[in-house]
Amino acid sequence: MTKIIKLQVISSSNVEKRIIFSSDDKDALIKGVEPESHVCGCCRFVLAQNVMIYNYRDIILQCPNCKSYN
Repeated sequence: MTKIIKLQVISSSNVEKRIIFSSDDKDALIKGVEPESHVCGCCRFVLAQNVMIYNYRDIILQCPNCKSYN
């Protein structure tokens, strides 16, 4: 069973000098085979599907649905 984790939304002023993953496709930005999926803290769109997010450091996921930074 996949655990769903809601990410924290951050302001655009906190994204400077960080890697931003974004896409116009309405699909998860990152996909894997782990037991966790991570959703946008604003609209709950799946941003990282089946990944352990702690494997990714200092990145920002921009939601393709609502454009918020997570």
